[in-house]
Amino acid sequence: MTEPAKRSLVFARRAMGGTVVGTPAALATTRFAGAASDSREVKPGRLFFALPGERVDGFDFCAAAAQAGAAGLVVATGRGWPAGCSGIPVIAVADPRKALGDLAAAVRKQYRGRVVGVTGSNGKTTTKELIAAALSPAGQVLRTQGNLNTDVGLPLTVLEATGKEDFWVLEMAMRAPGEIALLSRIAEPHVALVTNVAAAHLGRLGSLDAVARAKGEIFAGLAPGGIAVLPIDEPRLEPEVARLPEARKRRFGFAGARAAQALVRSLVRIIEFIPAGVAGSLVRLSVGYQPIVVRLPLAGEHNARNAAAALAVSQALGVPLMPAAAALEGVTLPPHRSHVLSLGGRTLLDDCYNANPTSMSAALRTLVASAGRFGRAFAILGDMLELGDGAAALHQAIGEEAVKLGVAGLAVVGSLGAEIAEGAMAAGLPASRAIALDDPEAAAQVVSSWSASGDWILVKASRGMHLERAVAALQRKF
Repeated sequence: MTEPAKRSLVFARRAMGGTVVGTPAALATTRFAGAASDSREVKPGRLFFALPGERVDGFDFCAAAAQAGAAGLVVATGRGWPAGCSGIPVIAVADPRKALGDLAAAVRKQYRGRVVGVTGSNGKTTTKELIAAALSPAGQVLRTQGNLNTDVGLPLTVLEATGKEDFWVLEMAMRAPGEIALLSRIAEPHVALVTNVAAAHLGRLGSLDAVARAKGEIFAGLAPGGIAVLPIDEPRLEPEVARLPEARKRRFGFAGARAAQALVRSLVRIIEFIPAGVAGSLVRLSVGYQPIVVRLPLAGEHNARNAAAALAVSQALGVPLMPAAAALEGVTLPPHRSHVLSLGGRTLLDDCYNANPTSMSAALRTLVASAGRFGRAFAILGDMLELGDGAAALHQAIGEEAVKLGVAGLAVVGSLGAEIAEGAMAAGLPASRAIALDDPEAAAQVVSSWSASGDWILVKASRGMHLERAVAALQRKF
């Protein structure tokens, strides 16, 4: 595994606007490589940021970080010298969280490769992985690991870079306005992508228009001459790129003949999508004037769109398209994101990492299309969180859609999950096939008793519902 670039603590202090606690002599001779905000993640040579939190205070763990080999500590001004940390450089800053971002921004300004920023309501992580795969034939790629996509995680990712990579692919998450703007200012992407705009975080943002504005903040942070990539069918994002000339825009998605003709040079168009069961799907696209076929190891039209977005980024960066498309065929995703598993003759679609109404609808369509004429479609679903006052109605609508699509049975978990069952029964699903339960394992037991060889089972909910327990129960069962 490659090690992060080494930098002087003097550079860090200047970038953060900090002051030295005690004698400054050690700063001149001490170098750090990478950073951590959790003392359990500190490796020798890392810079430890003592972030204050709601439940724990990082300052209380400075001694543990020092014992783990931290090269230096960053603490809030006025806290003094941390106990048990004699002999280790300490830098005081007004706000350690902001200082972490400031340091990452300074490191980004030294980087000579190309940066891609990725955000959106759905599919951020999947698309980030697809982009990283598509760019890999053209050079070394650093990409966001796990859920390090916040104002803490993104800077930590930047500080873990060697600086010799050809590309950085940085995922950006948000829960409120201004957060994407901050991340984009740090990352200063050469290409900024919004995957979509959907009903996520409505409880905080209030409307889809507000979601679009918040996601569109990524475009304001573009590097000079940077390119915006956005769906062709998302009019809410058009005002966010209105200031950019058309030459600095790329679009992707399913498009009609008129739109395709008008935007042909800057459009990645999905021409045909063919489900391929456990093998994923076959996607036929055009990238500008170039036809491309991708055997994508992911199910669902939504993942075809994600693949099209990855090719649009590749096109924007001038990466050769045929090697990029071929690399998509070998992509692997983190756990619980569109994973297709064969279990006892049944096929499990494990997509339980997160959910909102748009991604839930897409997963249900994928489920039914994949089951096809010869298998039945069942689902274990749970609460979609942070949807605000309209949450109950949005869950009921998912239940109604599931029935209209042809789902043969639903086991739901959680209080809002029960609204899904209500919607399904209102749409005509028998009560015996719309079961509300409190426990993911119990839901798995019910669905396993309904299913037979050839059937497909979807598991999906917001992360807080822990439906991976249902996945594990189905794996044990079959």
